Amino acid sequence: MRARTFLITSVAVAVLLTSTACTGFDQTGFFGTTGTTGASEPPPTETPAASAPPSEPTDQVSAILVQPIQDALVVLGSDEMEHVEYELLVVNVFSDPVTLMRVTVIGPDGEELQQVEGGTLAAATQELFTKAASPVVAPSAAVSVDVDLILPPGEVPARVTHRIDYTLPADSAGAVIVDDTIVHGPEVAIDRTDATVIRPPVAGDDWVVTTACCSPNVHRDLRLAIDGRRIATAETFAVDWARMQDDRLYEGDGSRNEQYYTFGEELYAVADGTVVAINEGVAESAPLVAQSPEAKSGFGGNYVIIEIDDDVYAAYEHVQADSITVEVGDTVETGDVIGRLGNTGPSLGPHLHFGLLDRPDLFAGRSLPFVLDEFTMVGTLDFDASDGTTS
Repeated sequence: MRARTFLITSVAVAVLLTSTACTGFDQTGFFGTTGTTGASEPPPTETPAASAPPSEPTDQVSAILVQPIQDALVVLGSDEMEHVEYELLVVNVFSDPVTLMRVTVIGPDGEELQQVEGGTLAAATQELFTKAASPVVAPSAAVSVDVDLILPPGEVPARVTHRIDYTLPADSAGAVIVDDTIVHGPEVAIDRTDATVIRPPVAGDDWVVTTACCSPNVHRDLRLAIDGRRIATAETFAVDWARMQDDRLYEGDGSRNEQYYTFGEELYAVADGTVVAINEGVAESAPLVAQSPEAKSGFGGNYVIIEIDDDVYAAYEHVQADSITVEVGDTVETGDVIGRLGNTGPSLGPHLHFGLLDRPDLFAGRSLPFVLDEFTMVGTLDFDASDGTTS
């Protein structure tokens, strides 16, 4: 049976017992904003039957342009379902606001695979960088729509297409030129390559993992323009790791890094590989204090990047100051200690930010899916049900 990964929503956090361990909270993650607040839910409407898109362009005027940002990637979740992850770029090419009502994913034979609507669509529709969430797209504005297509194993097609329903204001003077408020398309190719299997980057029990695939969150929704040609999604499948004891993240008031159970934990090579990049010299940040790095290199704090396969790189961020035990060019084996967990860079508390990339670049790389070779999921934490305290 394939190894499993874990799925974390923006409000639920998984607690793991593993042969390794880690969790964390980025400045805009565990203790910060998720970028999905303030979403408004469109009014309910009748759901039309899905239909296959026209085979040829019809030259009809539309108020929006819709294109995939990239092809889709697939990961097997702890729910034993395949999660197909991609984003749709929606541009309002009109004089009035456009409200997205429904995104229907359609299979190769015209069958409806999934609908995204209501509050789910509102949260998944975000401004490209600020992540403000709303199904309403302002005139001449652009948004990204997160799609988490969930299918049984073995049923992921090579391609999907879409039906996108939207509305215009009732008093729109320009609506007369819009031929249809339905977009048939776009088509999205799905890369069905198996996710990379790794050992966990930490060891031990009682680790909490947050802001992971596949719902909207600060990792899933990091988007950057690269070379003026593409939008990079460097953290879609990245995970923050932190450790808890007795339902707490730290002892005392949490004002010092040393009070956190996570701080100083050993970090391990997740696979055999070669160290290709290191950033050092970043001092520890004070917990619960927002940081603004003065240089681009400081955003990951101290970090290590290891090439573990062709075009697959493991990135460890916020590593403890003066703890990195490897150098660029070193060969590492699975389980080798490469440093210790810290709180360097823009981080609100000690944690490990870990993910796989298709190139050794924290900004321009594309996040890749991975599964852990072994772990036990013992429960979840519900932030919505919490009073905000740590005990």
